[in-house]
Amino acid sequence: MEELFKKALDFVLKWEGGYVNNPHDRGGATNKGITQYTYNAWLKSKGLANRDVRYITQDEVEQIYYKNYWLKAGCDKMSPKFALLAFDTAVNMGLVRVNQFLKAAQWKYPEKFIEARRAKYLEFAKYGNQKIFLQGWLNRLNALSTQIAKI
Repeated sequence: MEELFKKALDFVLKWEGGYVNNPHDRGGATNKGITQYTYNAWLKSKGLANRDVRYITQDEVEQIYYKNYWLKAGCDKMSPKFALLAFDTAVNMGLVRVNQFLKAAQWKYPEKFIEARRAKYLEFAKYGNQKIFLQGWLNRLNALSTQIAKI
């Protein structure tokens, strides 16, 4: 796997952490950012039985992120800045949001991508119990902004 993907994965994994099953997180149980649902689908595609996501291996994490997020978001065809923005967004918010934010950024303004993502977080925080995640989301986005400035 390419070097840029590895660097982007390192960034994502710093924020995704280990096993979590927060009842307020709409994604349910996750490990290293991989939901149980995503892990089950990946295992099924390999002809393997379901297994608890808490036991996912690092190799499986890398394969899932590369195939289901990096390649599906088109990161392999983007500039390094947009590849990191798109990959982290795909992992944190889903592939649909990547396309929305790319349009907002006119496919050339990273700062507009970041602002569109920030606005979506603020919108999410208005609903029910999602506000508890807002500061973490904004911290992650600020770190992402700092990271792409170095590229």
